[in-house]
Amino acid sequence: MQQTKTSLIVTAAFIGPGTVTTATLAGAELGYGLLWALLFSILATIIIQDMASRLGLATGLGMSENLITAYKHPTLKYSVFILVVLALGIGNAAYEGGNLSGAALGMRTVFTGSQAMWVCILGGLALCLIWLNRPNLLTNVLVILVAIMSLVFLMAAITAGVNIEQLKNGMMGVGLFDNSTLLLAIIGTTIVPYNIFLHSSLSAQARQSDQEISLDRKQLISSISLGGLITFAIMSCAANAFFLTQTSVDRGNIASQLSPILGDWAQWFFGIGIFAAGLTSAITAPLATAYAVCGLFFKPGEPIASLYAFRMIASIVVMIGMSIAILGAQPIVIIVTAQATNALLLPFSLILLLGLLNRTHVMGKYRNTPLINIMAVFVVLTVVCLSTYKLLSLVV
Repeated sequence: MQQTKTSLIVTAAFIGPGTVTTATLAGAELGYGLLWALLFSILATIIIQDMASRLGLATGLGMSENLITAYKHPTLKYSVFILVVLALGIGNAAYEGGNLSGAALGMRTVFTGSQAMWVCILGGLALCLIWLNRPNLLTNVLVILVAIMSLVFLMAAITAGVNIEQLKNGMMGVGLFDNSTLLLAIIGTTIVPYNIFLHSSLSAQARQSDQEISLDRKQLISSISLGGLITFAIMSCAANAFFLTQTSVDRGNIASQLSPILGDWAQWFFGIGIFAAGLTSAITAPLATAYAVCGLFFKPGEPIASLYAFRMIASIVVMIGMSIAILGAQPIVIIVTAQATNALLLPFSLILLLGLLNRTHVMGKYRNTPLINIMAVFVVLTVVCLSTYKLLSLVV
């Protein structure tokens, strides 16, 4: 039961405003042109989160704690410190800005008030939950709201149908490089770097038998595949509502993709749904950063979540995210940029994870098999190549 909940938390973490906005823009601008990227991302997420979960289950420690235990040489240890702090600090600060922007965008869709006002209210709520150390109290309710929103997107996609010709093009990678920012955003919003640290830390709290570890893998595959199906449904709704009708998408009409099934209620439902998705992720992102950073500096096995430093680090991430959301560009621009930033920083986390999973003295009999290594290396190389392509396109 504990691992089922953990798998669902990981899935809910990437079904945030970033996924809703990025999949909507991808469908609106390219139809099913980035379907290949989505399929790759889902497969990669299953491989990566299986490794993260197995690391926590096999060792009883989160990823950061395992890194400290595995790398004893001072040069290697401090290099790991810098990589983790930069990858998680920068990536999650940008991600938090996107979460709060998305949640505020949802509230502005339904109610009055400025973007800055709603960002401050939502950021303050996230801070209160962190300091009360009761984030699950609201998270469980929000996950239900996100699930309801996801169900409506699935129903809307089924009702509208799928353009088979466009679907074939997407499966074959047609349009894959037409928008490199959206391409990286689809990857970054699905293969979320902080989920590696969050999942390993949560799994470490529930060490299991071989049979239960096998069951956890099946539950993980089911949960992440469901998340991929929801992302595809959002992309399909946007393709039908905007791409096939040659209509531009913006903040004013983004909810219209749900009109075929919800009519006049589409705006309300979309706003509340993206608010729930944003606030859920706005809580999990800073907590994941706190797990990762505290794991580097405190003794392995110490109850990290109860530490004062844990709450301070999580609070700093929220406040930086609030600054980005208030002082940055338009909410949709912030959200997509945050997802692309995640993809650029993702290789650092993947390489560190892959190194741990191949250390016999860390993993024992649970170390990676040759097949998993081949798949994991393929994922790392693909993300590195796509990130390099994006960086070169910015320079040239």
